[in-house]
Amino acid sequence: MRKLILLLGLASLAAGSAVAQDYPSRPIRIIAPFGPGTATDTVARVIAFELSSLTGQSVVVENKPGAEGQIGAQAAAAAAPDGYTIFVTTQTTQAINQHVYKTLLYDPVKSFAPISGLSSGAQIVMVRNDLPVKSIADLIALARAQPGKLSFGSGNGSARGAAELFKIMAKVDLLGVPYKAQTQVIADLLGGRIDVTFSDFTTGLPPVRDGRARGLAVTSPQRYPGLEQFPTVAESGLPGYESRPWNAAYAPAGTPRPIIDKLNQLIREAVASEAYRTLLRTTLGVPFPGSPEELAAFQENEIRKWGEVVRIAGMKEP
Repeated sequence: MRKLILLLGLASLAAGSAVAQDYPSRPIRIIAPFGPGTATDTVARVIAFELSSLTGQSVVVENKPGAEGQIGAQAAAAAAPDGYTIFVTTQTTQAINQHVYKTLLYDPVKSFAPISGLSSGAQIVMVRNDLPVKSIADLIALARAQPGKLSFGSGNGSARGAAELFKIMAKVDLLGVPYKAQTQVIADLLGGRIDVTFSDFTTGLPPVRDGRARGLAVTSPQRYPGLEQFPTVAESGLPGYESRPWNAAYAPAGTPRPIIDKLNQLIREAVASEAYRTLLRTTLGVPFPGSPEELAAFQENEIRKWGEVVRIAGMKEP
């Protein structure tokens, strides 16, 4: 019996290796769980371009925004585990949602096979121009003087988590306003309908740089390369504060390991490309490639970290 099991295992491995040798033989789709123009969408599109160049196959990005990434995550989890669906996502779907929502139609760990990290970065704390604050200290003082009056917008769990962590550490009460996408948050901030947001650089920096909004600080532990004019939240009165959004690639659970290894190799090449490095120079991101095992261990730590933030902040949805 043991010999039979061993032979079956070897046969399965050989079959998987043969499939990987021919992979990919048809178009690939990348599911992005946030809308066009968001940081995740931008990363997904550059990865798609590079994968298409490397494989000679068409690689199409499908945006499936809504419910803080849950719609896209469900679609990716339900896809055939054949290597022709890649899920490019963030800690919102893979580390935060499971703590916030009582019911998810996907499991952040069991529904996916990790492929590789893609990039990591930081966020910028930004306010509407007519809000009378010019620093994190000013923001904390105003929020304490007007508890529950100032509003923050969030188009994903990363932005919301960063704001909730800020509320905990600063001991302030801010009114959270959820959006489907961070691009919508920025539009309402510029329109004066909300007061503050903790935004990824892709959507947040352009209006800060051209003067339509005011940047107060960055969420990295040290001043961010290229944005040294902005202090960190930690040095602005909240020692230990840190929020680092990230992007990573996954496949549906059950995708054969030889195909995962092939995808890991291809994505590492994509991350090392000049186009991807140009994107990171523009968005001030940091490349974050690694093995499937490294991504799984990193995700485990992120789940633990954000679970504690959600618990203390009381972010649990009914």
